[in-house]
Amino acid sequence: MANYKDIVGTAVRNNAGALTSAKTGELFYDSTNLDFIYRQPNVTTAGAWRTGNDLNTGRNRISGAGTYTATLAFFGESPPGLTVLNESYDGTSWTELADGNTARKGLAGSGTTTSALAFGGNAASPDDDTGKTESWNGSSWTEVGDLNTQRRELGGCGTSNTAALAFGGQDEPGARTGDTELWNGSAWTELNNLNTIRQQMAHGGGTQTSTLCAGGFTAPPGSNRKDETESWNGTSWTEVSDLNESRYRLAGAGADNESFLVFSGDSPPGSAVGKTELWNGSSWTETTDLNATQSDGAGTGTTSNALSFGGDSPRSATEEWAGAGANIGAWATSGALNTARSMLGGSGIQTAGLAFGGYTTTAVANAETYDGTSWTEVGDLNTARYEFGGIGTQTSALAFGGVAKVAITESWNGSTWTEVGDLNNGRKQLSGAGANNTAAIAFGGRIDEPRVNNGETWNGSAWTEVGDLNTARGSLAGSGTSTSAIAIGGDAPPQVANVESWNGSSFTEVSDLNTAREDLAASKQDSTSTLAFGGASPAKANTEDWNGASWSEVADLNTARDLLSGAGATGNTAALAFGGETGPGVSNLTEEWSGSSIASKVLTD
Repeated sequence: MANYKDIVGTAVRNNAGALTSAKTGELFYDSTNLDFIYRQPNVTTAGAWRTGNDLNTGRNRISGAGTYTATLAFFGESPPGLTVLNESYDGTSWTELADGNTARKGLAGSGTTTSALAFGGNAASPDDDTGKTESWNGSSWTEVGDLNTQRRELGGCGTSNTAALAFGGQDEPGARTGDTELWNGSAWTELNNLNTIRQQMAHGGGTQTSTLCAGGFTAPPGSNRKDETESWNGTSWTEVSDLNESRYRLAGAGADNESFLVFSGDSPPGSAVGKTELWNGSSWTETTDLNATQSDGAGTGTTSNALSFGGDSPRSATEEWAGAGANIGAWATSGALNTARSMLGGSGIQTAGLAFGGYTTTAVANAETYDGTSWTEVGDLNTARYEFGGIGTQTSALAFGGVAKVAITESWNGSTWTEVGDLNNGRKQLSGAGANNTAAIAFGGRIDEPRVNNGETWNGSAWTEVGDLNTARGSLAGSGTSTSAIAIGGDAPPQVANVESWNGSSFTEVSDLNTAREDLAASKQDSTSTLAFGGASPAKANTEDWNGASWSEVADLNTARDLLSGAGATGNTAALAFGGETGPGVSNLTEEWSGSSIASKVLTD
């Protein structure tokens, strides 16, 4: 009979206590607690929202149809008026498609990106409610049979342009309605009404035979926000458990009346919210909020993967939902630096890091290497400094700039630091990116009060001025190489969420961080897959994951801090955070990020 070694290729390891270095799928024996422990992927129990790329045209009272990676966003209001715009989302970005026929807002939608229906809405201000229905075939919109009851701010769902459900809303005389109608591909048929008449309820999600109606309001809206939920079984509506928070102008997504997600809305005392609630077939559970509060937006998808887009202002923002069960990352505390400090430089990867320079109560030159467990002191910098740029690996690194606006650059070869060519513009609070000590880019910084946007590239012997950042700033972070980098956050002032991408010749603004901050750190190695963590002010624990297009909030540092440094491998699965300030003083804390999010499970009989 095969044993563990025969199957896995290694014997069960013995360790006195937790073995946090064990890999995913590894079994080990904890001889202290007399337990067999298995390392397995850790997954979300609640789900999380991440920012996606914006709509091309911001709109409110918009509608949509489709899935998480294939969505249509159509019609709505974009000042100075109503619109017939139609855009398609492919999981990364929005593309403009053929316009609709009748401009309107407060409509409902159903279907897919190749077979959709748009119905109802308000076609002119203030009270021109319409029953118009338009059918989308993947390339153009065609007017088809009108609703029996003209109305706006209704709910709707369905699987295609031949099967849809319309319910609730405000009808042409100005009264709320509970009317429910079924579309069969050519005409609408009246069915059983809602139990509670209302408008501006959650729309999106479910099918024509199985959906939910949640929230909304009855007149007057300021005091009659609803928390009532009703379930549709294809024939009639049944009252079920209420939302935890009453609201209207909210959005929804879901497969059917057993699995549903609602988010955003307007809640007392009359402000937009980011609240998200998850329906399990019998009750609502509050889960992770949207990154930004909003109302009058739209949603598509399921409880596993959903999309939120548009909304008041009008908003162009898009957020993507990853439901419970998605892999998450986590930070774990590791060996402390020998010298506690802030405003230091860093380079390398999680198992082979380098920390250098910084500030204790004065500038220091100390350098230390990390082997995945502990730090060892190595050769000092020639010039003690802090608030400088640092890039590279554990054996090939570069330190440049710093207090007091020094232009000095030093190159590390794995054993000693050597002074090399100066920066063209001496400065502090700058950042940069680079694979090693022969190829780097330096950007941003501060010369006394003015922040600068200067960009310079290093070729191994000299710095050359290149394209500037779009936003001058200091106290920012950087990640990537000399030809493909990103500049993250910083102090303009005030602190900003701006992110810019460098392609080897120029900087381009890309999606912002969710949380504006300065004095943060990054995992440094990759411009399309990186982590940004920590920062100020005040000291933050926030960690955000960059996938090349958008930022997602993930697990926080164990200890909030700013003025720290970081390192990491290509990709966002392994990173290192070290040093910084936690409040009253400097820190020697080190934390390791595991993107595979492995957790320990004690095996029992």
